[in-house]
Amino acid sequence: MTDTLTLRTPAKINLSLDITGRLPNGYHTMRSVFQTVGIYDTLTFRRTADNAPLVLRCNDPAIPCDGRNLIWKAAAALLGENPCGLEIGLEKQIPSQAGMGGGSSDCAAALRGIRELFGLSVSDDELQRIAASLGADCAFFLYGGTCYAEGIGEQLTPLTPLPAYPLVIAKGGAGISTPEAYRRLDAYPDVLLCATDAVLANLESEADMLFSVCGNHFDAITDLPETEQIRTVMRSFGLHPVLSGSGAAVFAGCSDPAKADACAEALRQAGLPFVCRTETCAG
Repeated sequence: MTDTLTLRTPAKINLSLDITGRLPNGYHTMRSVFQTVGIYDTLTFRRTADNAPLVLRCNDPAIPCDGRNLIWKAAAALLGENPCGLEIGLEKQIPSQAGMGGGSSDCAAALRGIRELFGLSVSDDELQRIAASLGADCAFFLYGGTCYAEGIGEQLTPLTPLPAYPLVIAKGGAGISTPEAYRRLDAYPDVLLCATDAVLANLESEADMLFSVCGNHFDAITDLPETEQIRTVMRSFGLHPVLSGSGAAVFAGCSDPAKADACAEALRQAGLPFVCRTETCAG
């Protein structure tokens, strides 16, 4: 049995995100198509003495390295309330408060990594149940690729993975509070068009058609100045900008790698703090 293990874990975008209702417990129901993309956090696991308390370290000082972190919660779910015998290093590349699922992806990687490193007899179905209990998006990252999501995001149907389509993703310096985004959406007075059915119908279409029908209800209530700047630049290249999750990252996809390259460079020249030219990926 190995004493160390390193896993890369991807970000995601929402090709569609339709908010369909609100439950009595405050959670919102939704329909969405999730897609993993080629931006990765890296988790390194190392076995330590059996009685040594868990140590979590991160290259980003803004990330909590204690019981608030989903990685820590994953360890507690598999190893007990006070996990021991493990050190985890987290190298962040996925931006925070971006709607790209960085924390959930790290949680799923922690569940997989701890199960493997400790040789735990935990089935895939049980791991999925644990992931769903820790966060609505966590279970998706045990699949990766392309998935249709319902409920609060925990009802997942894997779909045929997309090819590696060119993507541009950008985010300003400001983040978006998910609870505040939902409060603003709940108060939004107009009926919002839903995109999920159109996305599902076009998953086998060429890339430009698929990305032209993507949509997100949170776009209607997200008006940060840098978000508007990103949208303007993307539209100037004939691309269709769409928010990911509840924001604040914006993505656009196309069939032409050169167009995606040029758009990414224009966003960098505009001074945006996070710009990534990447592709859809299988996980």
